[in-house]
Amino acid sequence: MHMDLRRLPKAELHVHLDGSMRLKTIKDLAATLPEETAFPKRFGFKKAVTPPQRCSLPEYLQAFDVTVAVLQTAAALERAAYELCDDVSRDNVLYLEVRFAPLLHLEAGLSPREVVQAVLRGLKRGEEKFGMHTGLILSAMRDRSLEHSMEVAQLAAQFSSKGVVAFDLAGPERQHPPQIHREAIAMARESGVHLSLHAGEGCCPEQVRAALEMGAERIGHGVYLHKDPVTEKLVAELGIPLEVCPTSNLQISGIMESYADHPLKRYFDLGIPITLNTDNRLMSNIDLTHEYQVVVDAFGFDAQQIRKISLNGVEAAFAPESVKDELRTKLDEFFS
Repeated sequence: MHMDLRRLPKAELHVHLDGSMRLKTIKDLAATLPEETAFPKRFGFKKAVTPPQRCSLPEYLQAFDVTVAVLQTAAALERAAYELCDDVSRDNVLYLEVRFAPLLHLEAGLSPREVVQAVLRGLKRGEEKFGMHTGLILSAMRDRSLEHSMEVAQLAAQFSSKGVVAFDLAGPERQHPPQIHREAIAMARESGVHLSLHAGEGCCPEQVRAALEMGAERIGHGVYLHKDPVTEKLVAELGIPLEVCPTSNLQISGIMESYADHPLKRYFDLGIPITLNTDNRLMSNIDLTHEYQVVVDAFGFDAQQIRKISLNGVEAAFAPESVKDELRTKLDEFFS
């Protein structure tokens, strides 16, 4: 297939703010930390934010200890959000949904509202500078309490008309099923906030079914979905989009030796709307063009199949119809 994948108009629906920072920015922000929270001299930042090529989800998540530590001020959060818009614009990402866990950024005295407002300011600046559209997804941590997730759901409801588009559950799956947070998920739904829940990323296909039963409109990852054929069939019948992140999935899943082992082709052939995303540009050292290229190389997708995957991202976006129309037009122009 001869196609300039970098020029391909893209929508990205699954990217973590604290997993997609620039290394230079991390070092800059670390240098400004107060003495009591500063990193040791000659701390190896690059090694600390680069998980092993094969690891468990808990091992992978250790890298976020560094990025979360430097994202504790409004200026840092706004800078990270703006720079992410800059970075993805080089991939021709025209629509971007960024997710992060706001309650992890309160260590320096910010309120939860101030945290969300700072990220929204950065995204707004990015929209204006780079001619793109963005949405913010607020993540609750599944290994935290119900009170924690209820507070995040309340935040999502409060900012639902100001740039927040969805509520999410993230973090380690084992021993932390989504049912623990049922009330928070229900609160988000009742307030009109969309639901995109992590499930089946590094284990636990039954959690995909649980997420669907609680109203998830999209599934973050869903790598293990094929281990539960009944739920896999249901996802296909309902047309539930999967937010596939090929490199991150290869790192974490424990069931792949190469990109060609990814079940995304199986899902695609079953008619499940798969979307391509980076998850964490920093930890995986990739961009979205890379993720498109690896699936083309692994599965031989042709231009029409790539168009379908790109269009899936547009259709699955938690965006106004006017934005989707604009993105569809851009795709039509590219493929004509």
